[in-house]
Amino acid sequence: MPPTVRPGYDGPVSDTAPSVTPSRSLFIGAIGVLVLSVPFFIFGLVFLNVKARVEFACKTGGPCTLTRIGWLTRDEPLTFTLEEMKEARVERDRSSRGEQQNIYRPELVTTRGEFPLSYHWMGDERQASKVANAVNRFLQNPLSPGFAMWHDDRPRASRLGALFTGAAVLVLLFGLWLTWRAVRRLRQERARGTAPAGP
Repeated sequence: MPPTVRPGYDGPVSDTAPSVTPSRSLFIGAIGVLVLSVPFFIFGLVFLNVKARVEFACKTGGPCTLTRIGWLTRDEPLTFTLEEMKEARVERDRSSRGEQQNIYRPELVTTRGEFPLSYHWMGDERQASKVANAVNRFLQNPLSPGFAMWHDDRPRASRLGALFTGAAVLVLLFGLWLTWRAVRRLRQERARGTAPAGP
């Protein structure tokens, strides 16, 4: 009589369920990621609020006001009388980039010190001289019509702030995704009666 062959499986058999990350671990990871997003937001807002827009305005006969403005807030205007303002001039320096080219920035000279009329240095001397000449013409004839001028460097000055803010948003979204996964996993554990007793 031929031997009876019974179907079967001779390979290894495992009764261990696939590893599943518990809800507690997911919640801990989500909290850590959400906390990590906070300094990114803080640095982003600080760099976004750099006072890189400089406004200078004079009324007929004076006074003149200098205001520095960021995307979020602005400084209190500085007010100068005609007696306090001496002149406007172009300050020169050397660029630290490339071939050490000259860079320029208009500034107001007063009895209280020197105040830049632009946030960044300029590569074009004529642009800086145009600002200084306009202020000097007014100082020579203060009864001429008042004027207002501004130099806005906020887009360039806030690039780093935009990078930090963008990174903060990505980290925040990842933290919220982890939180959503943790909530789902907690519901599954409670449905199976395996939810941990504590948080």
